[in-house]
Amino acid sequence: MASQVTEEMVYQALRTVDDPELRHNVVELGFIQEIDIVDDYVHIDIQLTTPHCPFADTIVTRIRDAVQDLQGVNRVEVERVCLKEA
Repeated sequence: MASQVTEEMVYQALRTVDDPELRHNVVELGFIQEIDIVDDYVHIDIQLTTPHCPFADTIVTRIRDAVQDLQGVNRVEVERVCLKEA
């Protein structure tokens, strides 16, 4: 049986992801806006310092990889709030 993924587990994983320019983790920087967990699926809304952040793709990939490594996670989606359609 797969282990139940919790929000705290996701936050712990996210604390390992640093912004390459600011050199602090994405949780400490306040980038994480919302985390939704449904079974083995995790959806994370993030807001970076600017919509044109030069490291946006790198940060999104690192977030996805860190959360994907959690036991019980099968799918991770990271969405930048500034790019959501209204």
